[in-house]
Amino acid sequence: MAGKKWKWGVLLSGETMSLAETVRFARMAEDAGAENLWTTELGRDAFIPLAAFANVCKTARLGTGVATFARPPMFAEKNAMSLAEMTDERFVLGLGTAPPEWNENWHGVPYRKPAKRMREYVECIRRMWSASPANPIDYEGEFFQVKNYYRLMPAPYASIPIYLAAVQPVMLQLTGAIADGILVNTLSTPKYFTEVVHPCVKKGMAKAGRSEADFEWCAVKYCSVNKDRKQARALARHPIAFHSTLPYFDVVLDPMGFTEPKERIRAARARNDIPAMLAAVTEEMIDALVLAGTPDEVRAQLEPFEELFETLILLSPMYAVDPDESLANHAAMIATFAA
Repeated sequence: MAGKKWKWGVLLSGETMSLAETVRFARMAEDAGAENLWTTELGRDAFIPLAAFANVCKTARLGTGVATFARPPMFAEKNAMSLAEMTDERFVLGLGTAPPEWNENWHGVPYRKPAKRMREYVECIRRMWSASPANPIDYEGEFFQVKNYYRLMPAPYASIPIYLAAVQPVMLQLTGAIADGILVNTLSTPKYFTEVVHPCVKKGMAKAGRSEADFEWCAVKYCSVNKDRKQARALARHPIAFHSTLPYFDVVLDPMGFTEPKERIRAARARNDIPAMLAAVTEEMIDALVLAGTPDEVRAQLEPFEELFETLILLSPMYAVDPDESLANHAAMIATFAA
């Protein structure tokens, strides 16, 4: 691959694959040189697939990309403890908010002050991690209250890295202030990195008196690969249509001039008209927001990002995608970035 040699990995969401197929692709990615294997809280929970990965993948770092803060902090830190132990400390706890309606409609969690809730969530997990019968902890926040919590067994390691998924300025600043790394979320452009991501994260770091030295810049990028570029670009419409319905991506879409197609996509979504959602995605959106094309084209599309992040996390399109197409794209995506 010309240019930068990326640290790369794969986010295996598995919505249209069996768990066995997801594990097979995890092993395939590790054999191809992937340094990171992540799972997200969409088709399945974010933790159990990683336990399956840990049985067959022995060198790659494993991470939740992401687990959401609808889960109580105690369960998050216990899940994290088990995976840290299973992976010999190769586990990263990646956390995110998920969209407002998912919290409210699916979890019964009111969605307000998400950055403050996330700050408390991370603080609470870190404090609970160190608790023991001899050292119970309390936590008193606006969103989380814990009294006299202690572990019946010690954590296997002194701490775990916590990364945050972030899109909007306030959450980006919080990430710089408290997290060990960032997962820049799915739709992104160089303009968004230079004008929003980097300034906001570094502002959070400066306010907290932190250095970049121990902070990892990761980006999740949708990747659609096919020797037939038309097929690759058609598949790339699916994630753009899906994420364009989420208001927090306005900070990416509007500055690029994509407000009008975004509104057409949202109107189609309100009618549950998936074909119209896909048709409303423009060629310019595909060019700007995702990796899509032949293997050579996809690698070339990363060149504008070379100085903007260090770890590339590949995600295959999943929204309204045929299972066979998903399987084929996972294989092609891994082959494109194989060492």
